[in-house]
This record gives sequence, C-alpha cells and structure tokens, in this order.
Amino acid sequence: YNLVDEDWGYWKDGDRDHWDLMKELVDYSAKKGVKIWVWKAYPDRKGIDGLHDPAKREAFFKKCKEIGIAGMKLDFFDSEDQKIIQFYQAALRDAAKYQLMINFHGANKPTGETRTWPNEMTREAVRGLENNPPWALANTILPFTRYLAGHADFTPVHFGKRIGEVTWSHHIATMVIYTSPFFCIGAEPQDILDNPAKDLIKSIPAVWDETIVLSQSKIGEVAVYARRKGDAWFLAVVNGLKEPRSLTVDLSFLKKGSYKFSQMKDDQSKQAAAIVLNSEVTSNTMLNIQLNPAGGFVGRFDKK
Repeated sequence: YNLVDEDWGYWKDGDRDHWDLMKELVDYSAKKGVKIWVWKAYPDRKGIDGLHDPAKREAFFKKCKEIGIAGMKLDFFDSEDQKIIQFYQAALRDAAKYQLMINFHGANKPTGETRTWPNEMTREAVRGLENNPPWALANTILPFTRYLAGHADFTPVHFGKRIGEVTWSHHIATMVIYTSPFFCIGAEPQDILDNPAKDLIKSIPAVWDETIVLSQSKIGEVAVYARRKGDAWFLAVVNGLKEPRSLTVDLSFLKKGSYKFSQMKDDQSKQAAAIVLNSEVTSNTMLNIQLNPAGGFVGRFDKK
C-alpha cells in the first residue's frame, strides 16, 4: 500500500479535478501491485468539507470505493467527547459497507472497536515518529503500556533527520515489536532500497501468529521480543539506555533442528549504519547480542 497524505484534495490539472487525478494514480498503482490509501480530515479544513456530516461522509466513502481506493487515514479528532466516540462507530460501519479500511489519527487509544469492526487497521494515539526525538526510552516503555491497549500507528523507521539518537537497527526493530496491521513506514522508499538490510526489512510481516516477550525485557531499559509468522521467527531488541549493553538470548522458542539465521546488528563504530550477517543456528544456541547506546537488533530464523 501507499498512503497519499494531506493536500491531495487540491490536485488539479486543466479540466481534471482531484478525483480524476487520484483515479489515475490508483489505476497506475494497481498495475504495480500497490493499492492506495488517502488522508482525510474529520473537521472542515482549508476550505474542504470534513466527515462529520453523515451525508457528506457517505458520499466521500462511496466515491473512494468507486475509484478503487483501499483505505482512509482519518485525522484531527483531538477529543474524546461523545460525538467523536460515536463518529468512530459510524465511520467504521459506513466504511465496512464500502469495504474500506480505516486508520484513525489524532485519536484516543483503542477500546476494543476492532472486535466489532475489523476494518479498523490501526490508529494513532501514540507519540509517533512525526514528532521529534529522543526515541530510545519511549521505545522500551510503549510495548508494555500503550500497545497493551491495541494497535498503534507509530509510523516507524527513518534514516534521515528523524533518526534521533537511536541506531538503524533500533529503528527497524520497532517494526517487529510494534503492532499495526496497516504498517505505515516513515522512511523514504529509496533509503530502504539503499539499506544493506533491505531484504530483511521487506520480509517483516505486519501481523503475527505468536508473540513471546522474553525475560531479558525490562520496562524503560530494554525490550526483547520473539514473534512468529507462519514458520518464520523474528527476534527484535531495542536498548533504551544511553550506555551500551550485552544480552544473551536463549533460542529455545525455536523448534528442534537447524535454522538459517539472518541478522542486522549495530555497527559499534557508527550510529547511522548496520552490519548484516547470515549464519546457521539451532534451538540450543545461546545468542550473544552487543547493543550500542540506544541500539537495536533484528534477526530472522527460517527452518532449513
């Protein structure tokens, strides 16, 4: 998926309006195997009608469906009053009617809506990457607090100015630790393609079949997660401290046998870099991980 953010409502090219141009983008993307999400404000904003009026909301959702849009990022709620909470239910109901997925931004934390409306793929309610660093400490607290309430759109991973104090491996580890079925990545696409760990990054799933919080985890210091999708296991670690640290991880969560092991670890001489290695391990292996200050680690295990 690609998300088209704010201001597409002003697109114009001669006699063609924003809907015509969006349809062109949707059709082009479909040829590449990519579907499109669009951003939309809940309130009236910059001269464009919002979604608080039921008739206008219905018309907008219907038009999105007609031109092939897959989902919507609805934004600027900034309240927990009754009309906003009621809107979430109405929007999810109306979106389901048109087979549209939803990501609520500027929203309160989830309270179980996805049990009724599985077309809610994620919501913000978190101090994500659109804000400014530091990141490390919060990244060792959020997995055990905010993410217990449900999915959150952190928009993780950046290799540019928002990298903050953490390492590349730390950023990518949050893709494994954080849960968001619509996983919207903050990095420039070319930066991912240029990264030595691009294949590992591309292989990280958005949803999981099993999650194990390992015993080395300590809130506010380090988060250590093992997660499984199908037969593939991932191990992710983020260091929330300003000092380097060493961990030894027992791989007994793996079944017996040999595994191909791909790992991305910190470059101890450089923050904005990573070392990618491939080897073989078993469930009896004791894995030693060296973490930079605010560092991280990601590993993938595939049964041979």
